[in-house]
Amino acid sequence: MFNKSFFKNILLYGLLAGLLTLAYCFVMRMLGEIPLDGKKAPTLLLSMFAMILAVKAYRKFNPDETLHFWEGLVVANLTNLVGACVSAIGLYFWLSGSGNAVLSEYISASIKTLQIASVKDGYIKEMGVESFKGLIEAFKILSPKNIAVDEIIGLKGKIPLGVLISIMISLYFRRGYIN
Repeated sequence: MFNKSFFKNILLYGLLAGLLTLAYCFVMRMLGEIPLDGKKAPTLLLSMFAMILAVKAYRKFNPDETLHFWEGLVVANLTNLVGACVSAIGLYFWLSGSGNAVLSEYISASIKTLQIASVKDGYIKEMGVESFKGLIEAFKILSPKNIAVDEIIGLKGKIPLGVLISIMISLYFRRGYIN
């Protein structure tokens, strides 16, 4: 089944992934960018790096350095889950902090982008006026909780995208057991 390093690797590398994501967001903010939505996409690479390290470290402690596909899949996905939870909690508290204008800047920039004539006309043509108004209202009530949940399970969240990455990592690092 799983060896002694199972939980240690998941927690260690998951924490690493979450902290690297938060560090990336803080650096982006210090550079004057709003580290939300599309600007946060490179953090998936940081999570992938941590997932690779976790699976590699886990395999090292298996007999004959062997690894089943499902072991790699479980280790990679749980590492990604821990990292996503750490970064989501960090983002929640960072965006909830008093005097932090990141979320309000993000909301106003997003609404401003949606008000550009070509963007607005294209959206209304595809989805309708009511849908466009609903989108604007949804941005106005966006909260740190919404950002944190989106970090984990949203369309661009770590879990949906991490599953595909973990399959590739597991396939690469698998080695069958010797009978």
